[in-house]
Amino acid sequence: MADVTKSQSLANRYRPQTFDEMIGQQHIIWILKAKMQSDSSSLQNYLLCGPRWTWKTTSARILAKAINCLDPHDGNPCNKCANCELINSWKTTDYVEIDAASNTWVDNVREVIIDQAGYQPISLKKKIYVIDEVHMLSTAAFNALLKTIEEPSGNVCFILATTELQKVPQTIVSRVQVFNFKKIPQDEMVAHLWNICKTEWFEFENEALELIATISEWCVRDAIKYLDQVSVLGKVSTENVSQFLWISTDATIKSFFEVVKTNDRNQIFEQIDKLAQWTDLQQFAKQCIGYIDAHIMDDVDFYLKVSETFSEIMRQVRFYPYPAVLYKIAFNKFLNSDEEVVPVKTEKKVEKKTEPKIEKKEESEEKKGESVEKKSDWDLWERIISQIQSSTTRQIFKDHMTIDKVSDNEVSLIHDNNMIAKTMLEKEHKEIEVLLEKELGKKVTLNIQWMSKEEYFQRLMWM
Repeated sequence: MADVTKSQSLANRYRPQTFDEMIGQQHIIWILKAKMQSDSSSLQNYLLCGPRWTWKTTSARILAKAINCLDPHDGNPCNKCANCELINSWKTTDYVEIDAASNTWVDNVREVIIDQAGYQPISLKKKIYVIDEVHMLSTAAFNALLKTIEEPSGNVCFILATTELQKVPQTIVSRVQVFNFKKIPQDEMVAHLWNICKTEWFEFENEALELIATISEWCVRDAIKYLDQVSVLGKVSTENVSQFLWISTDATIKSFFEVVKTNDRNQIFEQIDKLAQWTDLQQFAKQCIGYIDAHIMDDVDFYLKVSETFSEIMRQVRFYPYPAVLYKIAFNKFLNSDEEVVPVKTEKKVEKKTEPKIEKKEESEEKKGESVEKKSDWDLWERIISQIQSSTTRQIFKDHMTIDKVSDNEVSLIHDNNMIAKTMLEKEHKEIEVLLEKELGKKVTLNIQWMSKEEYFQRLMWM
């Protein structure tokens, strides 16, 4: 590694300085190295896309140095010549990095790039403009950038980076070379962390490195950051990783699923309370989904069903201040879905065997009346919101609103978000009213009530 200093964080200290130091992106490295070896002076524009922290911006810097290097080796920059030193030390105006998230408008692009791109480079062979998170640029800024890319100067190269390729206009994509970065494979990530531990003389366990690779979701910078944090405890062990980062091991996740399989509500709620004391429940949900993906063939029916519960938790957990309560609501619904299946089948069999047709009709009338009173369950509300036309309104109502009770011709709705009041315009109000009348078979009026999140959660738990 070039310019390694102990004052830097591990993530910066082990940031690749050449293509050969990068891991997990060989499909891109081979092409870029071949390009630099064949003719680095023939400039093209590049778009680097893929998940966060997979070395897109790092690759852009290495590419910029390779284009300008005075003494390249097998397509890699030497990191010793004057041009490489200028880029590494940020001492040249010919190499510019722009964060598009904070420079979104056309004036920023024109001032920083377009007005300067026509001038000859001062200290480097070629001018390089790296635009990070390019998808954040405004439409006007993209149009201004497109004009410059369409009529390029022989001395300018644009390297664009993004985590959301679908948001970059096709007019831009069609005029650049696109390279798709991927998350680092587990074995390569663990090997990389192993090498860092050996170099830094860390005491470590292989299982701990595997756990770090998993919770980082195979993003390099996250993994090295976690390693740096845990290393201060003296040993990178599974126990220290779990305690310091508030994450769970596979054994903990497996134990939780075994409790869920008992269908014992009290045991499940007790387990959730214990987890909430020492683990990040948002991270735990992500880990459980990863565990399900790896072990789904062990019990397909169970894991497919419980994955729906965790998907629901993942959609909402970021917005709720009490994740343990959200877990309890979700698993209460999970358990109730089992309880609802058997009675329906039993009632049908009894009706066929023992009751005359006339009496069965009368009983079905009674059951219909009872079901109207119980239409405040999840299933009724899900049927209603699934028919709402606006996808935005549908999602808001799904996450923050439900039916409390149905009495006579009045349907009481409760919600925990002030956005509901803004979204519940006359059109949506009437739409829900019509859908409820269709489901219940009678004229209804709506009574909409706001509750605090605590009250809302408690009400949902006992529905």
